[in-house]
Amino acid sequence: MQAKPKECSNCKKITVLWVSNPKLCKTCSTLLKSKGILDSSPKQRSQVLSKVSSGKIKSVSDKMLVSLREYRKVRDVYMDEHTICEHPECSSPSTELHHKKGRIGKLLTDSRYFCALCHDHHEWAEKNPILAKELGLSVDRLSKD
Repeated sequence: MQAKPKECSNCKKITVLWVSNPKLCKTCSTLLKSKGILDSSPKQRSQVLSKVSSGKIKSVSDKMLVSLREYRKVRDVYMDEHTICEHPECSSPSTELHHKKGRIGKLLTDSRYFCALCHDHHEWAEKNPILAKELGLSVDRLSKD
C-alpha cells in the first residue's frame, strides 16, 4: 500500500511524508535531524519548527531600518545645501552622495564625511580611490580626523 501525498509542515510541499509527527518530507526530516531538532522534546520541536517555517529572513534588520531612516533625513538636508558637484573641476548639478570615509556604523550619518557629486564623478571617485584622496573626495578609513 502506497502512502498518500500530504503537505510537509515545514516547507509546505505536497509530497509523501517521511515523518508523521511533525509532518515532514524526507528533505526537511533529514535537515532537521542533522541539526538535532527532531531529537528534542515535542514541545521544543514545535517551538523550533514554528520559527523555522515562519517565513523569509528580513533583508534589512529593524536596527538598520532605524539607521536608514535617520540617514535619509541627514542626506536630504546635505543634498539641498550642496546642489553643485563638489569635484574641483565640475559645475554639474550634484545627484549622488559620496561617503568619503565609508558608511559603516556612525559614519552613515556623519555629514563631515559627505561629498555631493554628479554621477560621473561619484563613479570616478569609487574607481580611483588614490586620486580621490589626493583631491579630498575620499578619506582613509583608519585616519583619526
